[in-house]
Amino acid sequence: MTEMTINKLPSKTWYWLHVNETKLPWDKEHTTELPEETVTAGSTEEVRFSITGEGRYSSKKIHIIAPAGKQVTVFMDYQTEEKLAVRTSLSVEEHARVRLVQLQHTAENSLVYNQIEGECAKNARVELVQIYLGKGDIYSDTTINLNGDASTFRSDIGYIGQHTHIIDMNEVVNHYGKHTESEINVGGALRDGAKKIFRGTIDFKTGSSDSVGNELENVLMLGDDVENKTVPVILCSEENVVGNHGATIGELDEDTMFYFASRGIDKEHAENIMARANIDRLKGIIKDDSFARMIDEELGEV
Repeated sequence: MTEMTINKLPSKTWYWLHVNETKLPWDKEHTTELPEETVTAGSTEEVRFSITGEGRYSSKKIHIIAPAGKQVTVFMDYQTEEKLAVRTSLSVEEHARVRLVQLQHTAENSLVYNQIEGECAKNARVELVQIYLGKGDIYSDTTINLNGDASTFRSDIGYIGQHTHIIDMNEVVNHYGKHTESEINVGGALRDGAKKIFRGTIDFKTGSSDSVGNELENVLMLGDDVENKTVPVILCSEENVVGNHGATIGELDEDTMFYFASRGIDKEHAENIMARANIDRLKGIIKDDSFARMIDEELGEV
């Protein structure tokens, strides 16, 4: 995983923040440490965090604990105008369930580092939904360990990359237990010179027999100046496992454009409709009016 202080820069206050394959300069000494918070399933079924940050650099830690047989849904939305690092840890015990929904709708020159680390016991389940809409850069790094037999993980990610910004995502699922399952679904659109990379790794460790992992990404590229990199990886050191990955990357084809034109929809509006398609799909999965309103307000006519 990433470290905050691997290499020190010449200035006494600056450090490299290592994120995925990128090194970002980070002023650790002048970082505002926001209050650390812990959510425990059972005492509540739903928690909401709206994280705006304080000063030019902010950092926050959130711990989500699901005792055996309990479940909780946690909503997070990031609205910072500066640089924000959020680290979320998940501890999910036997037969427990955590649903984590994250929304990035930050300012034009912002930067968000979003790290998640999760541990799943026997028959535990984690559901992760991430929507990236902000005009700033997003660096996302997720590692989920399916330690217990029959533990499961599902991830749904939607994004719209625009305004020459960067979307850098890394997701790793380590299968340790038997009969474990993972599913990663990623879909988004790129326009206005945006850059995006998604690394998805499903790793079947020794002892994870009869486990299944699936990974799928769909990318819509709207313009010649966008950059996309998709890096699916399946690693295996165990027999009797199933791993699948696929990716669809392309532009709006002539048949699709003809369909829209035949209904009086011009090219710009057609692109807006298609760019929103994956986000609207996730709104249906989330089923939360508050988040739906925030998404609609942010996207406007996008």
